[in-house]
Amino acid sequence: MIFKSNWANNKRSEKELFEYIGNMNNIQYVLPEQVVDITADNDNIAFTIQGMGKVALRVNKREANKFIQLVPEGKVPFQFSLNIYIGNNETDSASKCYFEIDAQLNPLMQMMASRPLQNLVNMMAEKAETI
Repeated sequence: MIFKSNWANNKRSEKELFEYIGNMNNIQYVLPEQVVDITADNDNIAFTIQGMGKVALRVNKREANKFIQLVPEGKVPFQFSLNIYIGNNETDSASKCYFEIDAQLNPLMQMMASRPLQNLVNMMAEKAETI
């Protein structure tokens, strides 16, 4: 199942946004407040989601100025990828991006996780407008 945010406008150029958000030290600034105990380097991020547990992600793929894909490291309750798409904001030199979670959910997990996952990508997009 795919959970996708709306496009978020950003003042940075595509290249600047890609370099900023593609560094896992910075992606923490688009995560919601329920995410705590964050450790990160350029390619990896680990954090705790209050009430849910620890998650570790690593960059699986980067396409310069266009796309970043994160996948889980270690044991997770379901397989997923977090995809970040970056594009040109046609009106000026600014950029835009959207977040997508592609999750392999069984029907029970889909019922439980759909709303939180959709809220997550929406919150990330809202915060991306301000970074």
